[in-house]
Amino acid sequence: MAALLAATRHGAMFRPSVPSVWILSWLVSYQRKSTNISAVDSFISELMENKKLKWKVLNSRHRSAKTKYASQKSEHELGMNVLTPTDTILRSSFRFSELYNELTNNPLVIDISQLDVSQVDHLLETALNERNVEDVNRLLAQILEYKHLPSLPVLNAALKFLSHQTQMEMIEQLTALFLELHPEEQQSTAIGRLEHYKALCQWKLGNTLKSLEAFRAIMADCNDDQLLTVDHILLEMIDETIGRKSEAVLLAVINLCEFCLIDLHHDFPICYVWEKSFLSEWHSDQEAAKMLFDRHGALREAVSRRITHFCYKLLYDNNVEKVYQLIELFLKHDMKAECKSLLIRLFEFQYWRKNLRGCSEIMQNAIDLNIALPEMCNRHLLELLLGRSTAGMEQKEASKHSKNLKPNKYELKF
Repeated sequence: MAALLAATRHGAMFRPSVPSVWILSWLVSYQRKSTNISAVDSFISELMENKKLKWKVLNSRHRSAKTKYASQKSEHELGMNVLTPTDTILRSSFRFSELYNELTNNPLVIDISQLDVSQVDHLLETALNERNVEDVNRLLAQILEYKHLPSLPVLNAALKFLSHQTQMEMIEQLTALFLELHPEEQQSTAIGRLEHYKALCQWKLGNTLKSLEAFRAIMADCNDDQLLTVDHILLEMIDETIGRKSEAVLLAVINLCEFCLIDLHHDFPICYVWEKSFLSEWHSDQEAAKMLFDRHGALREAVSRRITHFCYKLLYDNNVEKVYQLIELFLKHDMKAECKSLLIRLFEFQYWRKNLRGCSEIMQNAIDLNIALPEMCNRHLLELLLGRSTAGMEQKEASKHSKNLKPNKYELKF
């Protein structure tokens, strides 16, 4: 290329044979090719760098390459009608999409024995976030083989994932390895020994009573901070029970929540199961909520403390019927302060909707129940009454005025 450039600058004898236009076009095409090659190289190098911790085997393309025997006909063989097979191998075209699929879809093959904890955490977290069961199982198998555990938060995430996958054997092996590497945890609480993941796995397997008994023993051995961990699991179990599972399962869950309330003085599980049952569309769930409300005074006090937020939530969903049912529950236990708060919220809800009839009914109910509402409610009701009467009077006056109007007379001149 340098010689060619020198020839274009100094050698006049070459100019007639190699025009300058051809040389420029050749240079431009060469530069474009080099630019394309550089782009390909940069793309491949960047792809390799991003996948250096999760390298995939690039052998599927070689395994999937098929050998095809094509027949060629020479002029002599064409006359003789003889086919001679020749071995030819089809060469697949290079495509970036195929390369990316091979990098991402092939099984993970990486040796974690030489990796530190942060690298193992990164690999395991990536597989868990992608919910790639195959990669998670391969990594956990190597973790068990090399006894190279990740950090505790990542281990908890992996155990929770395995619980949802109902892999009890893998959970037991990981917890045993954890206790082997941390023998001081053997004398700690059940949460420290990671027993709650086994109980959750039993629940996912359908062993309801066995799981709930395990949680009862675990919660009896927990402190206040560890109870929060169990609460998150119980929320998931209660959501799976209300409106989905049988009444027997619901009663078993309620028994566990009552144990938390009575023996542990921990009211969050029973408040949550009461709220879900109260809002359920199933009649059996609603009856269970009424039974719990009538049985436990501590539950009534807890609901009373949360009544404002709960009422706003119901009215936000335009669920006025549930608010009236809640008023009935409070009236049954002569809790008029809570009833007054609910009636005020209901009145405000109907007032901002300009519902005169609804506001009037609420005021009448308050009078019947001997509950005094604030003076503000009387003023709002009067505003609605005056607003409606004023509008009615204006309509009547407008109609009278239209009746008294006389038609204009026109004289036509032709």
